[in-house]
Amino acid sequence: MDKVVIYNVGLYCRLSLDDGNVGESGSIQTQKIILSKYAKDNNFNVYKIYVDDGYSGLNFNRPAFNEMLGDIESGKINMVITKDLSRLGRDYIQTGYYTEIYFPDHKVRYVALSDGIDTINQNNDIAPFKNILNDMYAKDLSRKVKLAKRSRALDGLFISAQTPFGYIKDPNNKNHLIVDEEAKDIVVKIYKLAKQGLGTYRIAKILNEEGVITPSRYKFLKGDTRFARFNNTIWRTETVNAILTDMVYCGHMENHKYEVSNYKTKKLVKVPDSEHIIVKNTHEAIISEEDFEIVNNMIKSRISPRKHESENLFKSIVYCAHCGNRMVLTHQTRNSNYVSQTYKCHKHNRDIDLCPEPNTILYSELKRVVLDDLKILTKKINKDTFIEEFLKRKKLSNKNSNNEKEIAKLKNRKETLYQLIKKVYEDNQKGLLDSQMTTRIINDYQKELKDIDAKLNKYNEEKVSNQNLEGNLIKLKEVVNKTLDLEEPTVALIQSLISRIEVGYRRNPREIKICYRFIEDSI
Repeated sequence: MDKVVIYNVGLYCRLSLDDGNVGESGSIQTQKIILSKYAKDNNFNVYKIYVDDGYSGLNFNRPAFNEMLGDIESGKINMVITKDLSRLGRDYIQTGYYTEIYFPDHKVRYVALSDGIDTINQNNDIAPFKNILNDMYAKDLSRKVKLAKRSRALDGLFISAQTPFGYIKDPNNKNHLIVDEEAKDIVVKIYKLAKQGLGTYRIAKILNEEGVITPSRYKFLKGDTRFARFNNTIWRTETVNAILTDMVYCGHMENHKYEVSNYKTKKLVKVPDSEHIIVKNTHEAIISEEDFEIVNNMIKSRISPRKHESENLFKSIVYCAHCGNRMVLTHQTRNSNYVSQTYKCHKHNRDIDLCPEPNTILYSELKRVVLDDLKILTKKINKDTFIEEFLKRKKLSNKNSNNEKEIAKLKNRKETLYQLIKKVYEDNQKGLLDSQMTTRIINDYQKELKDIDAKLNKYNEEKVSNQNLEGNLIKLKEVVNKTLDLEEPTVALIQSLISRIEVGYRRNPREIKICYRFIEDSI
């Protein structure tokens, strides 16, 4: 006589925005009703109802889900019921792991009602395909959301959740900004102080001394309860800097600053400045574009007070070419009135393995090299063939053709890994592989898949960067042609043209690479 199994059931419900418009039939309340009725009709003892409301099916780090796993581990439940497979998860590899390996290993019966899946039966061959379809649905939904956001960004629409301080949403069009007359004067005051040469610390100090209301406090008082826990009354340098560097204040919309790099992790990553979507003149400006450029050039070139009054045109942009450490300008007084200035890499003194040789260069020598390079740049950049020759050199150095071959190899390997994972599942079901070995193999394959995705993303970034290069060369040309006397360069001029200077060890000849802004490369 067969042993009667008493089932202590965990009813699992999940819902989030990635499920789309599921309607009433998919709501948490409806899921509870359906699952509870099924358990009652089958005389199952319901131990607990686990609910993850607002959690993606691609993310398995959910509080209720983890609690349910803990109850499985401790033997409190031996059966899990969901409305369908997608409630358990939308990542087909992870979902397959739980349905094909984890639950059987822990002697847990799993039922997905709408999909007709019950692991007590032997006719569940459709389950892996359901998992794949759910995963494809999530991926397709993520792609559509990205395309929709990009389309709206290209149209110059405001698509962020929070309006910048000084603006409010147009009552007739939530994707359009209008000036908030009450907050506008504070923004104007901040830019006025910045044009006077004051840094963010001193501006914040003045605003605090005068009792000027902060953005978060202002929004909270205007009834935005989301700012209740950020109800700061003190101006911070970060807030001032954010206002001074946001081009929204000169009437332009800058979108696509961050993006979700992977539809499964949904982690936001910073997008390179060159890939931001900028649409000009989308709303009324609070600050003129000329004032915005002046202030931001001052920010880029600002140097902190120093003990020596001698000039330092290259503060914070000189690096050791070998260890990557920022080189510091040192001063040595000689003959009571002569000050010797030398850029020095201190990494050699701290870690000789990372920087095996001392690396120093006289300030005067570096200045001569930079000025000579700037003179060459001004002569070359206005030649008709300059952009064409530069693009040709970049194309050769980046070895684009080799990249395309590598991309093809990575994509082929990715497809092979998917097939291997599928075969591992099949072998496990046939009893050819035990659960422990199956888990180890799948974890290795998953790690390799992540590495491949990272490499593909890097190649894609390089491709986009190359496509933007011609436009950036034109921008560099415009800035160079605005410069006046290169014999007596200013800090603002140097910092607006050069982003990085890499100094090599003392050799003959010595390698010094000057990376210009916009192209982030030497000429």
